[in-house]
Amino acid sequence: MAGKKELEENDEDMGEESDEEKEDDVEEEAEEEEVKEKPAKEKKPKKVEEVKEREAAPIEGWELVGLPKKVLDDIVLLAEREKLSKSKTDELIDAVKARFEKILVEPGEAVGIVAAQSLGEPGTQLTLRTKHYAGAAEVSVGSGIQRVEEIVDGRSKAKYPTMTIFLDESIKKDRNEIEKFAKSLIDVRIADVVKIEEDFAIGKIELKMLEDEMKEKGVIEEELIEKIRKGLKDAKVSKRKDVLELSFPRKFTLLKIRKMVLKVLNGRAQGVRGIEKTIISKEGEEIVIKTSGSNLKTVLKLKEVDPSRTITNDIMEVSKILGIEAARQLGAAELKKTLDDNNIAVDIRHIMLLADLMTFGGEISGIVRTGITREKASPFARAAFEETVKHLLDAAFKGEREELKGVVENIIVGQPIKVGTGTVELIMK
Repeated sequence: MAGKKELEENDEDMGEESDEEKEDDVEEEAEEEEVKEKPAKEKKPKKVEEVKEREAAPIEGWELVGLPKKVLDDIVLLAEREKLSKSKTDELIDAVKARFEKILVEPGEAVGIVAAQSLGEPGTQLTLRTKHYAGAAEVSVGSGIQRVEEIVDGRSKAKYPTMTIFLDESIKKDRNEIEKFAKSLIDVRIADVVKIEEDFAIGKIELKMLEDEMKEKGVIEEELIEKIRKGLKDAKVSKRKDVLELSFPRKFTLLKIRKMVLKVLNGRAQGVRGIEKTIISKEGEEIVIKTSGSNLKTVLKLKEVDPSRTITNDIMEVSKILGIEAARQLGAAELKKTLDDNNIAVDIRHIMLLADLMTFGGEISGIVRTGITREKASPFARAAFEETVKHLLDAAFKGEREELKGVVENIIVGQPIKVGTGTVELIMK
């Protein structure tokens, strides 16, 4: 993982090498054709064997090569595409391996401190602006310091949750269908599309349906009336133009009637719980729906949605629905995106290290006193962060032992820290 980024960056270099190698191959083939002693029949199987050998060699003993399997698989694909001979493939592996070893972290390197410094220092350049808007219409997206805090603290709820919904092939091409679907997602309450007029003196309640609001939000009148009837089983509902008249039996008290009506008005006319707004926007060549508010579990079940790519920016929600690995990926991606939005360049490896640290226990732990810090084995390391006296007293009551293995503990007692050159204990005569 450590060297993944640089390897990707050097893909182009590899491409250039392979072009030259291609020319070499062409020359080799020309020379082979000149040698006419060997019949064509023998030559063909040899070529097939060579290809098989090329396919098998890097993958079979991949642990021995000392490169990640993913990188080796990519090399094999490249070798196949560029028709490299076995010797050329080996040369390529050696070149990649040399580059890979160059970018590996030195043993004893203080990766934690380097990552903390690399994220903390540019973090001071982040804006304090709490939100910006994605697209022309208003779908607010958290940004700047607040968003970074939200991710790093492992908050249980994102302040500005938003979703990017990719659409299924069935409705992708039809703009009208997409607009209809986008409207149908918005969480519309019955109170949003009807106006209530009460006259308790004669025990009459009228619900006036607001046609403009219904049209704008895509609410179908018949479905709305059906929902109101279902919610008010004891009432007699009669329709006159765009007004619903409700009359209740005499035995009902006004308080009971009011409670029933308010409960119905608070019911959902249509849509998905939690989605407040939707806008249709373009991502590359593709039309997607951006939402304000998030409900991944429900949206993934809809047949109009492509479940393999639809995503939310709420990391906790992702960890509950798609698991901890997905949350780890999203945490790193969201943090990188927030920093990129503010034009701050941070190596992805520092962010990956942070994401790994927050999720390695199987659930998201924030970098707060109730998260990661609480799980540390060293009493001094716990005390150095927050609630110093409490941690020291707890450790004393339990009779905990301080091993002085970490960085913080050794700084507290004034010893050399056990990273870098401090990992080695040498005594000279």
